[in-house]
Amino acid sequence: MFGMVCLFLSCKNDLDRVAAIEVPANSPDRITTHAEYLYSDSGLVRNRIRAGTISEFNGPPPHTELSDGVELTFFNLDGHAGSQLTARRGHIDPEKNRMTVEEEVVFVNARGEKLETEHLTWNQDSNRVFTDRPVKITRSRDIIYGQGLDAAQDFSRYTIRRITGTLFIDRSDTLAPENQDR
Repeated sequence: MFGMVCLFLSCKNDLDRVAAIEVPANSPDRITTHAEYLYSDSGLVRNRIRAGTISEFNGPPPHTELSDGVELTFFNLDGHAGSQLTARRGHIDPEKNRMTVEEEVVFVNARGEKLETEHLTWNQDSNRVFTDRPVKITRSRDIIYGQGLDAAQDFSRYTIRRITGTLFIDRSDTLAPENQDR
């Protein structure tokens, strides 16, 4: 009988000890390391996010923080990887359907054109990316600088604001002056 009482007492949880563990109110509700999230629409994968660490906060306000490297890949209609965005860290606001990436942002489209900036926002509702920060776009023979950019989410079409740089215009280009003999 004495052995049964000792056994019963030794299996008790110390609730005071468990309650003494303090978790800060602003700590994440879930942390995933070396994560990969796939987003699909109508059964087709549209985007893939990879990050060294993904910290999800249920709020208020709910949000997700991406750190230790972020990679966002946009897939085209046939399911192949198209454009790819990388950055050191990011932030997802699910209420606004918006993702912001910062620090060493590089976005390469399917044609190999490369955008470099320090801050870029992807608005999922409008399928657009934009920034008001300085940008550098490298194309085959061109390097274009500007202050701000608006683009399609896959960086296939874009508009650079306050543009500077050197452009090489081929005779077959629609921007080339007509009737020039060089």
